[in-house]
Amino acid sequence: MFPVREVFMLSALIMAVLCSGVIFQDDFNDGNAEGWHEVGPSNFQVSDGWYHFWGGGAVNDATSFRADQGETMSTENYVITHDVKIDVGTFGGCMVRYREEGEYNIMLVLGLPQQKLLLYRWYWNSIELVDSQPFQVEENVSYTVCFQCSGETFSGKAWETGSPEPGQWMVTAQDTLSASGAAALFTAGVFSKDTDVSMSCYFDNVTVEDAEPSEFSQRTWAGIKLNLQLSTPLQKGRQQRLPD
Repeated sequence: MFPVREVFMLSALIMAVLCSGVIFQDDFNDGNAEGWHEVGPSNFQVSDGWYHFWGGGAVNDATSFRADQGETMSTENYVITHDVKIDVGTFGGCMVRYREEGEYNIMLVLGLPQQKLLLYRWYWNSIELVDSQPFQVEENVSYTVCFQCSGETFSGKAWETGSPEPGQWMVTAQDTLSASGAAALFTAGVFSKDTDVSMSCYFDNVTVEDAEPSEFSQRTWAGIKLNLQLSTPLQKGRQQRLPD
């Protein structure tokens, strides 16, 4: 049997997961992107259950954002999780607290040429790298990206779709960007005037939900069990092995 302390912590962890609420989600299986606001001259189309952004020539980036109250989220603390597959381009990912009229936005993207998970401040005419983590990115392979804003903390992670979710955040930054804004999908292409397609990226399975409590870094049952193991002290005469 579990000691009383472990039972209490397990109950608290379960309640934290159950109380986290989904704000909106979209798997695009209905064949449209209703509720999304598309920005710029890029091409946007839902096809085969994927939300496809593409462009050529001078068209070099694409953004589509959504919120639960028109163009603004009802809360400034939330997490977006989605799948992304880069066909042609530099990177693909998402933004939280996105505002068209803001001085800058904060984005989490997978960089194809950089082979990294990248956390940027985007000042419209320039970008500033605030954190990064090596990450193998391949063309036309689906990855899952998770980006959370909670207070002044912005945290992100990514993994190949279908593989285990990392237990901890991989990149993080502090920032005073506080307006709730919207959750946004974003991609940027390669600079080329001699090709019909310089940007092509696919998105799927978008979920936006309440930000998780700061002491938890994972919403899955695997994360609950890991947190429980890490928080349980070793007892005399008993060995404890952490998961690989």
